[in-house]
Amino acid sequence: MYFVQSLLKKYTMKTILQKISLFVLAAVAALSVHAQTVEVSVTIFNVKNIIENNGQFDASSYQDLIQGFFPLDVTIKNTGSSTLTLTKVAGKYINLSGTGASDFTIDESTLTGTIAAGSSESFKVAISPSATNGAGKLVTLNLTSNDPSDNTYSGSIKYTFTNKTTAVTKASEIGLSLYPNPSNDGKMHVSAENVEVERIVVSSVSGQTEEFASKEFTTSLKGLLLVRLYTNKGVVSEKIIIQE
Repeated sequence: MYFVQSLLKKYTMKTILQKISLFVLAAVAALSVHAQTVEVSVTIFNVKNIIENNGQFDASSYQDLIQGFFPLDVTIKNTGSSTLTLTKVAGKYINLSGTGASDFTIDESTLTGTIAAGSSESFKVAISPSATNGAGKLVTLNLTSNDPSDNTYSGSIKYTFTNKTTAVTKASEIGLSLYPNPSNDGKMHVSAENVEVERIVVSSVSGQTEEFASKEFTTSLKGLLLVRLYTNKGVVSEKIIIQE
């Protein structure tokens, strides 16, 4: 009470309120400076999945379907107001850990190490030839930066491989094409040049699958789908859209 009376003798109420306002604004500004600047995300089935620091993206529901999206683009976005600088650890910007660390390889050749405010850069994650099958496996992406909030980022992806394929080639790379794409009625045709197609598996994001033996097929699934074609040249994949 004495402190308040002293202030009132020294300053007017208006002056006191102004000083309090300045103090609050300074506190808010200090918090803003320390806002998180690193945002890491992966996009699967056209859905952006943000992996929070010390968080986890559970992709295990996709089962082996997720293999069709590799090499996977992982995006680092600088959501802050100043330049984000990545620091190499053991000669790399991105280091893997966890039970699934040996299942993947990183191509960070597209990373410059410096990301301007509001900008982003991406790197690729590919399935390693030494990858093994397993359920509930975990791979953690680790990076170090000048993020004032937390200079060490660690985000994990949980996944399951039951029928691991080290390299899923795009259909076009071996002379296969699917059309029309997009399709209005689910009717698809596979054009093959010197390639024998043994079976076709169509999968949706919800985990539904349909299998076909003919190069002309009609799927009842809708939306963005992954088509895996088993051929005499290996397993290839292609994304198609069946309009709803």
